[in-house]
Amino acid sequence: MVEIVFKNNDVVVISKKAGIPSQADPTGDKDAMSYTKELLSLLGERDELWLVHRLDRVVGGLIVFARNKLAAKSLSEDIRASKLRKEYIAVVDGDVSGGILTDYIYKDSKLSKAFALSSARKGAKYAELEYEAIAKVETERGIYTLVSIKLKTGRFHQIRVQFASRGTPLVGDGKYGCHDNRAKMPALFASRLGFKIRKEEIDIKKLPDISSYPWSSFESVLKERND
Repeated sequence: MVEIVFKNNDVVVISKKAGIPSQADPTGDKDAMSYTKELLSLLGERDELWLVHRLDRVVGGLIVFARNKLAAKSLSEDIRASKLRKEYIAVVDGDVSGGILTDYIYKDSKLSKAFALSSARKGAKYAELEYEAIAKVETERGIYTLVSIKLKTGRFHQIRVQFASRGTPLVGDGKYGCHDNRAKMPALFASRLGFKIRKEEIDIKKLPDISSYPWSSFESVLKERND
């Protein structure tokens, strides 16, 4: 469910599977932080952790936990200053080429859903991301595109709603309009995480399960990209 991919005295970087909450939530389901604490305990290490950022339950990939208050403060400051480098990969239902997407994201808490607006309104927050197409495949449903994404802002369901609002939802994302239900969750993965801690530059890359659909359609490209 959770794999430790890097650790030192200040941080632990883990990769979580989609479907696991980053931290405890009202469902009571076991979360990534709890799994990580258990793994550290099994290694005979202290298991104190501080949450500084999170991934949505349905999104798999890399998360960094701080292991002390100083590291938590440093990482939190980097996040506020947009210095924490995060890259995502996704499979989009459609033929896209890349560019910058800008919207105002409105979160409807009752629906637990976001909406992309073209102009500002009360309660909507500015959202921006940059993406590029990595590879494309022809399917019986049309063209699917593997994209890499760099978030300029971090809004609720931002990646999912920004692509969906342009008629190109993420594969498997039924909530935002994709009708390909072979993927049980949105094809979105936090694949790269970079930050600096105590003058040490950390840069971690991770792939999703490339044997699973729809990542399997891009297996060779993903392997090459991770080398």
